[in-house]
Amino acid sequence: MKTVLLTSLFCFFVYAGQACSCIYISDYFCPTASWFNDNGQGTTLYIAQVKVTSIYGYHMDVEVVDNLQNTISDSEITILGQDGLNCNEWLGPFSEGGFYILAVYKSDWEEGVYDLNGCGRFWLPVNGGQVEGNISEDVQEQSYAEFKHSVAQCAGLTPAEEPDPASLLLYPNPTSGALFLDGLAPGTSMAYTIYNSHGQLLRAGQVDACVLPGLSLSGLPDGIYLLRLHSPAGKAVLTRRIVLGQD
Repeated sequence: MKTVLLTSLFCFFVYAGQACSCIYISDYFCPTASWFNDNGQGTTLYIAQVKVTSIYGYHMDVEVVDNLQNTISDSEITILGQDGLNCNEWLGPFSEGGFYILAVYKSDWEEGVYDLNGCGRFWLPVNGGQVEGNISEDVQEQSYAEFKHSVAQCAGLTPAEEPDPASLLLYPNPTSGALFLDGLAPGTSMAYTIYNSHGQLLRAGQVDACVLPGLSLSGLPDGIYLLRLHSPAGKAVLTRRIVLGQD
């Protein structure tokens, strides 16, 4: 009995020593991918849209639909999930036939498969052409086209570009309420603020390149207003006096 007990304790401590231990990166996909690209010690991170074809045990087979960062040469790959020892993602939320954005890398645990890390947000669901979930602190849903266009910036591979004020065109002015903004790159947005003639802040929000009209002054009384557009860093890059009351 003593020998059995000692053997059991030994096995327990060996198992505990192998159990997952990691620093959780972030609840959001973009900060997680960006951190991994900066701190992955040479490990290549692949970001792709996939379709789940089968789930079995701790494994998941997926069809690679679209490569977004780095290229997975195989049309179908196997994902290793949480098995109680590694730090990979639990596969419970995934469903066969579902589409997802995955950020994966070649497995440290099994030859020929890919790890889906569980120490951060390394995946997002895709439903009806919309990427959903914790994309970033400010974005919970985005069209797939927008996500694909901005994935390099999202993953920290390219810095956010400061918009060129000379390329931005805001019209019509005077306006009856609706304002259109030309010159934004597809999939990008800018913050705006609107002030009255006394410098009082009246409205603030985001203007997106793909949403028309870009913003609206409807509901405000006729008059002259000051509109400012801000860069991602918060710097005012364009200031315009807007006359509300007539086109």
